[in-house]
Amino acid sequence: MKLLLKQASSIGLNGEEKKSRESFVSYRVRYKLEPQEALPRRKQPRPFNPQVSKIGLARELVREVSRLGFKLRRPEYRRVMLSRPCIYGVFGGRFGGFHPIRDRCTGCMRCVQEYPGICNVERNPEFFNLADSYWIPDDPTTTSTTPVSIVSYEASTGKIPVKGMGYKGGFAGPGWDAIWTDMSEIVRPTRDGVYGREYISTLVDLGRKPKFLEFQSKELKQMSRTIELPIPMMFDYLPPSLDSESIITSIARASKRAGTYFIASPEQVKHLSANEVTQLIPTMSTSSVLKDVQAVREAPAIELTDYDASEMAQFREINTQAPIIVRLPLTRSSGRVATELAREGVAAIHLVANYHGESWDAGNELFVRDLIRSVHTQLVKEALRDEVTLIASGGITLAEHVPKAIICGADLVALDTTVLVALQTQFAGECVSSETGRIRDEKFDSGWGEQRLVNLLASWHDQLIEILSAMGMRDVRRLRGDVGRAMFNEDLEEEAFADIIHRT
Repeated sequence: MKLLLKQASSIGLNGEEKKSRESFVSYRVRYKLEPQEALPRRKQPRPFNPQVSKIGLARELVREVSRLGFKLRRPEYRRVMLSRPCIYGVFGGRFGGFHPIRDRCTGCMRCVQEYPGICNVERNPEFFNLADSYWIPDDPTTTSTTPVSIVSYEASTGKIPVKGMGYKGGFAGPGWDAIWTDMSEIVRPTRDGVYGREYISTLVDLGRKPKFLEFQSKELKQMSRTIELPIPMMFDYLPPSLDSESIITSIARASKRAGTYFIASPEQVKHLSANEVTQLIPTMSTSSVLKDVQAVREAPAIELTDYDASEMAQFREINTQAPIIVRLPLTRSSGRVATELAREGVAAIHLVANYHGESWDAGNELFVRDLIRSVHTQLVKEALRDEVTLIASGGITLAEHVPKAIICGADLVALDTTVLVALQTQFAGECVSSETGRIRDEKFDSGWGEQRLVNLLASWHDQLIEILSAMGMRDVRRLRGDVGRAMFNEDLEEEAFADIIHRT
């Protein structure tokens, strides 16, 4: 390939050839976001409160002094004595254990195990109250981290969060925790896409794809174009109750840097410059399309909150190429509705659960993963799945949820409340939906917010590459609907305990 480029550079190229060569070169460029440190604008509460009995510690120090004797003349002995028993430096301050540095405590419990009569570690309740109940583990005593702290670390550093203490929680849980990804190729050292040894594509297409390629087909000529996203992630619409000028500006700038798109209403972006709305996908009702012709004409795609086939001809006169996305609340009947929309020629369907990942049916306990699978399966049965793009949102809060949603049948995901947590927005009560969710209105530097969101996408992109690498996949599009690449807890339990259930 280097030889080809060298030969091309030595030949006189006309305009079209140069353009073709530039395209050839850019195809070989790996997608990589460069994270930069963006420290939290407010201090995050510490997860643990280590406590030490001062009297008991004083007695222990007296015993240590009498045992070590003249060795304490050497500074290393004094340093070890005053920092024990924590290897993370909780007792390494000027006053040792008499004034623990609580921010360094990781909950390893070594101090309690070695000195049970002196040391005690308690959970800090403020650590688990930064967001609503969906972001809090079912059993906070089994983990030293929460989704809030994980997202905060990713947004601060852009790195993959790794802790060496091992996982202390259950093997399965509700929602996304009931899916385990199958790392069948993890033993192969060459499958290492993060460090550049192998190219793994995370590019996805958004738009309508033809069922058959017919060059003289009128339907193909009238079909809207597809737009490419370098990562299967975009930013979802946030209603006014969960939005602010600082938040939308941060999202718009981060979308431009990452090359992805964000969904917002035309009213939300009026304060943005023309350069900041290049990645905007406006969301509006079908009736309001003709009221904002300028926004529709310039948009790369349009998201409709409802769908009226009779008015699509007028829409096509304004913008003939923009893919039409229909926002579809997830319910038990979503599979049937999605099939009808796909037959109508809709380019993409945005499957929306509430912010806790639940369906919109009254009293329905179906989770977003089950609803995505049902829609995907219905479209497959009707031979329509390859023609339409599925976007999923609602309840997707961690990097691991992205490949799991794609395994269930989505093409890409849209982030909602995760953005608020990354920007350290304070929730005002439970945030289940746009009707009930509220945040405290506050301003912050949009440059800081932009970097936090870029860091978040960089970390999630690397983690997606790691999973694809461990699976032996070189294209994220191959993962779509491949349930064989995952294990579902309910299926394993049914298989393991089927005989016991039948006998009882």
